[in-house]
Amino acid sequence: MQTSEIPTTTPFWLSLILPTSGGCHYYEDYRMKKSTADIQDGKAELFRADRQCLETYHDDPPNAKELCGPYTQSLREIEVKQSH
Repeated sequence: MQTSEIPTTTPFWLSLILPTSGGCHYYEDYRMKKSTADIQDGKAELFRADRQCLETYHDDPPNAKELCGPYTQSLREIEVKQSH
């Protein structure tokens, strides 16, 4: 090869790195969206459990407050964490 020639082939190691480097960004984006969806699913599940508990004990407010309180508290904690 003469010094004035420019190599036209990509080095082997570079051909392995380039295709995978772009995927990292998409994987990170996927992980963020998946985490957000998981949090929303958990929040919806807590909300349903809270509503079901309140419906079950609607005739006994003191008992409802005691038994359903953990659901309400968990929902409040999630809201506080998401707002920060």
